[in-house]
Amino acid sequence: MTLLKQVLSDLFKEIGWIVLYGFLAAMTVMTCILVGLSYKHVSGQNSAITRFIANDVSLLQIKSCDLNVPSSSMDEPTSAYSEPSQSSTASFMDYFERAFSAEGILGSYVILPFDRDGFNNVIIYFGKYAELTRFNLPAEKSTVIAVSPDMRKMVGQTVSLAAETFSVDAAVPDDMDLYHPYYYAPSDAEELKKTLYIFTDSYMLINRLFPQASGEMLLDHLIAIGATEAELVELRTVLFNSVGVYVGIQSMEAFIASAEAGGTRTHQTYLLFYISASVALIGAMLANMMRSLSFMMPTYSIHHLFGASGKHIFMRMLLFTAGYNILPLCGIALIMSMNMLASPVNIIILVLTVLTVATIISAVKFRQFKICFSQGLRRG
Repeated sequence: MTLLKQVLSDLFKEIGWIVLYGFLAAMTVMTCILVGLSYKHVSGQNSAITRFIANDVSLLQIKSCDLNVPSSSMDEPTSAYSEPSQSSTASFMDYFERAFSAEGILGSYVILPFDRDGFNNVIIYFGKYAELTRFNLPAEKSTVIAVSPDMRKMVGQTVSLAAETFSVDAAVPDDMDLYHPYYYAPSDAEELKKTLYIFTDSYMLINRLFPQASGEMLLDHLIAIGATEAELVELRTVLFNSVGVYVGIQSMEAFIASAEAGGTRTHQTYLLFYISASVALIGAMLANMMRSLSFMMPTYSIHHLFGASGKHIFMRMLLFTAGYNILPLCGIALIMSMNMLASPVNIIILVLTVLTVATIISAVKFRQFKICFSQGLRRG
């Protein structure tokens, strides 16, 4: 009981620093979590970017041409893209059926709500886009139905789409993400959970099953793979004549070059700041604990002179350094729990780390205490 009273008295003298470091420790852990998430986000995109560049992907940017809108409809609220006219619908659909086929050059994806059979969303990958994902398509099938990892139990069962029944062929990999140069969803994103995946090279099939997916949403994510100049001219001509839009073309390398410099510098600056702040805080906490123990050396010496054993002094130091870290430990645990990282294993690792650091510091200062005490507290 006397030992605990002495330790509490020692801690009370340092309460201001303990509270400050408790707050800063929580912020540091939040920083580390953000750095980890940032790294995961960037590394996931980097893998997808590598696939896009390796496959010679060109981004197709669809831009509306207002000059093609009839004057009588200029004041009417319309979509950014006009629907194909009846005279051009056939050529529009025929072109996309061919362009999304195995011999074609186009790819796209669409995300739609799909509240059926326990699913929340359906993601449709058209044509060449399916080859850019982490899912390995079977060569013998032109249309593959798959599910997200959390719906793996559906493999082998059937799903109904627009009165047609399809068998679920497989589950996508656990690291299945969604990448487009203008958008990225990591594998643990909510929109990728409880998801039905359709990989197909048939535009006609999707137009029949999901008519809403075959128009504007499809054009928004359009890409081309290994397209020749003549094929791009044909694409521009078909879309201009069918829906009155202009197709801007940018290679993946050009897109990365334009976006990389500023983004990389910003990310590196944040990363350097986070790491520097973390190192500075940890160093300050360790230095301040050492300072506090050094400041209390005369008190320890007096107690030792009046009969306190060396073991008693060491335990007082150890409990002080452990208690010094209680608030920082609680702050760290709180931030971890808010980010769903407070698993028993993580908490045990955290506590063991704190106890190890406290033991090392106490051992170092106790050795210094014994040397100073044996020399009559003379300072060298």
